[in-house]
Amino acid sequence: MPEMTIKEWAAAYRADNEAEREEKKLRLPQETVEESVRSYFALCELALAFSGSFDVPVELQERRENYFTDLARKWDLLAQRL
Repeated sequence: MPEMTIKEWAAAYRADNEAEREEKKLRLPQETVEESVRSYFALCELALAFSGSFDVPVELQERRENYFTDLARKWDLLAQRL
């Protein structure tokens, strides 16, 4: 099987991303909030699986803490709206 060039790989990757983006445009307006939140957490779990590590360098701990504090605030706001 011949190997793809970087340009061929990038073009195929762009085409896949565009198809996924179009699918989401059609699906998202039909989803309930609960389904959307489940999708978000499934994506988070996938990202964690690819990250390979939960360890954070000391230099990034404050930034990560701020991120999760902000995320918790946003979820609280969403919960109040529901």
